[in-house]
Amino acid sequence: MNSRQRLLTALNHQEPDRIPFDLGGTVLTSIHVNAYKRLRQYLGLPEKDIEVMDIFQQIAVVDEDVRQKLGADIRNVAPRSSATFKIVINTTDLPGYDFFHDEWKIGWRKPKEGGFFYDMFDHPLANATSINDIKNFPWPDPVDPARFEGLAERARYVAEDMGEPVILGGLAAGFFELTCWTRGYGKVYPDLVNNVEWVTYLMDRIIDLKLQYWEVALPMVGQYADVVQEADDVAGQFGLLISPEVYRKLIKPRHKKIVDFIKARSNARVFYHCCGAVRDIIPDLVDIGFDIINPVQVSAKGMESKALKQDFGRDITFWGGLVDTQGVFTDGTPQQVRDEVRRRIDDFAPEGGFVAATVHNIQSNVPPENIMAMWEALQEYGCYEADNAPGRRPPDYWQDYPEAPARPVTFNTSPDSMAGRALTPEEAAALFNEEQPLAPVLNELKDAIINGNPPVALDKARRALDAGINPGVIISDVVMPAMQVVGSKFECGEYFLPEMMAAAIGTQGVMKVLRPKLIESGIQPVAKAIIGTVKGDLHDIGKNLVAMMWEGAGFNVIDLGPDVSADKFIKAIQDNQPQLVGMSALLTTTMPMMGKIIRALEDAGVRDQVKILIGGAGVTQAFAEQVGADGYAPDASAAVRKAKELLALN
Repeated sequence: MNSRQRLLTALNHQEPDRIPFDLGGTVLTSIHVNAYKRLRQYLGLPEKDIEVMDIFQQIAVVDEDVRQKLGADIRNVAPRSSATFKIVINTTDLPGYDFFHDEWKIGWRKPKEGGFFYDMFDHPLANATSINDIKNFPWPDPVDPARFEGLAERARYVAEDMGEPVILGGLAAGFFELTCWTRGYGKVYPDLVNNVEWVTYLMDRIIDLKLQYWEVALPMVGQYADVVQEADDVAGQFGLLISPEVYRKLIKPRHKKIVDFIKARSNARVFYHCCGAVRDIIPDLVDIGFDIINPVQVSAKGMESKALKQDFGRDITFWGGLVDTQGVFTDGTPQQVRDEVRRRIDDFAPEGGFVAATVHNIQSNVPPENIMAMWEALQEYGCYEADNAPGRRPPDYWQDYPEAPARPVTFNTSPDSMAGRALTPEEAAALFNEEQPLAPVLNELKDAIINGNPPVALDKARRALDAGINPGVIISDVVMPAMQVVGSKFECGEYFLPEMMAAAIGTQGVMKVLRPKLIESGIQPVAKAIIGTVKGDLHDIGKNLVAMMWEGAGFNVIDLGPDVSADKFIKAIQDNQPQLVGMSALLTTTMPMMGKIIRALEDAGVRDQVKILIGGAGVTQAFAEQVGADGYAPDASAAVRKAKELLALN
């Protein structure tokens, strides 16, 4: 059975001779150039110049000698996407960074020191206000012939001469991601609340370009197109970033339009990439016609491998999920990696419908020993023709096999974590008698914040000041209670990131109006905080949201931005004398920087002056304890509560 037959059998939810293995077959299942160099050295292969497959992610083209040694089944046969097309890197004009603007005019930069990836810093439609701004934007040419040079012959060669499947990559990221990239996440999420007509027009313009691209690419490859890739990240670690209702109203019909277009022009299976906790919309993905989901982030909420296979294994293929690149793959032992791979194989592989790949690309800090432990376990346990094939293991197979490690049980004694109870009638009556009715303008301000309407919130704040209402009263009686409501709605799943960001932006605007009046009145903030994303990491949407939520809770927040060194944190503490320091890191490769910065604060003699609260996608309470932080918060709402707890604030 050759690689193409092996993959197609698995996609038909049948068992091939062995589980298909993907390393480097897509821009979502490859390996960072740093890890790839170490892997080649570990395998005893000669040094060579590494070709980059995707400049944003800095992932490698896996060479033929590695492919043959590891038996990789999937080969990237893609037109030239925005990740490689017409990119010129500027190494001189932005001190401390290499940078470029891609064909969408999006700016990308990578720190010269300690940088692993390029991340966005310039969004060309950030200040757009009208649909004409979208119409007049210089959009890339999706059918530039240079994209498709040699594509037809490469597809034929891979399918017929090599006996390997043909995987076609898309024009660029998903349409919703590109909407966020061109506009900026900080603008798009509130747009979904307050500017729906404009933002959906932008989505549809991008979809038109994607369809033009597929109109050319699919006929060119013809019968050889086995899988085509689409993607859109709409989820985080703990759930969807947008509500299921918003997904079904705005995103799902547009995903279906793309899938229907592709399937009308080919027999290819459609591969959908979305990180995070997507379980709630997997039935929608099946309904749309997606055949494959990737990367199957098994560490995210609701993404347990056995349950996913049980509930959806007959309807969709799982491409990924073999080992968690956020967890054991990075800092576990080779044996722990083998144990996880063995478990995932037994969960995902029975009756086909599984392609073995890591959860997203192998990151820079994954040791080669763990990569090979993954591969060796796949060879040992991933053969369907063996007597102990997945789903048909003998009774003694599990003897002495370690169970999945149990998570330690911890108890939080914070009052915020205690279970609530209903008020007695007497307590409710007393509370009602204590409350004073708000002035109409303050009620309107509170509603505007909760409903995520920044222009109205700003107007009502000014009207309240004009009416002589004390700015401290506005904060204590309106802004802070309103943001508590927003936080509660977020935590119970009534609000998602768009609603929360819209409310936070309104609050930030109100605080800018109130702050001069607070200074005039001598009213002090509840505390002073500094916050930043650590050195080497340019992601800032989560950090920005925490900063806005802290401001809404009455903190004076000094935002140091992304890529913040230990020296910059130290100077900010010395200059501003804060009580609280917030650190963020999205990447597993930059999380260790938190520990280095905390040690630097100790060496500088400022550590004991502050409480340190950390957060980010891969950060956990255990990691916070490991690096010496005082606390951890999984999201912006929790960051407010945890900050108050650390500072003993009511």
